Amino acid sequence: MQHVALSIFDKELCQPFFDRLTDLFHEHHHSEEQDPDGYESLLYRVYRPYNPEMLDRIDGWMGLEERSWRAETQREVLLSLYAIRYPDTLLIESLTDKARSDIRRLSAYLHFTHHTYSIWDDDTRKGLGKLGIHIPEMKEADPFIYGAYVSSIELLKDVAPFTCFLEHDVPRQRLFQSALAAYGRES
Repeated sequence: MQHVALSIFDKELCQPFFDRLTDLFHEHHHSEEQDPDGYESLLYRVYRPYNPEMLDRIDGWMGLEERSWRAETQREVLLSLYAIRYPDTLLIESLTDKARSDIRRLSAYLHFTHHTYSIWDDDTRKGLGKLGIHIPEMKEADPFIYGAYVSSIELLKDVAPFTCFLEHDVPRQRLFQSALAAYGRES
């Protein structure tokens, strides 16, 4: 599931980003707003079998309001977390409107249950744009746009020099997503 922008990828445009990736990661991930200790703790507190309390913990770390889902919607999302397999995002399309209504929430659930999906973040999307990878805005989960977002970050991981892969307790998707978020916030 590739986005058109990936077919004209310019690795040279990425070099300044790669040169600063470690600093950018620390700037975003280790900020007070991101609660790095809470994030790293949560990585090991979300495990099978998934339950609503685990989703509550993810919502808490994300700073999201309490879910106002009916029991059927909650069950639908929990079951989808078992069914969706990286890098596939197409099953998102089969979710009901209520379950798809918040891409940040849904992407966070995918991230903490699989560790391979990236959390949707507008700053990260802007960071990708600065690298020539233009991902459209979205509020409701669109499997094609989110798939392009995930694939774009995966592409960056594939072409990054080895110096970008610092030893840290976070998944590499988070390493790159955090660095891109900091990069996207810069003017």
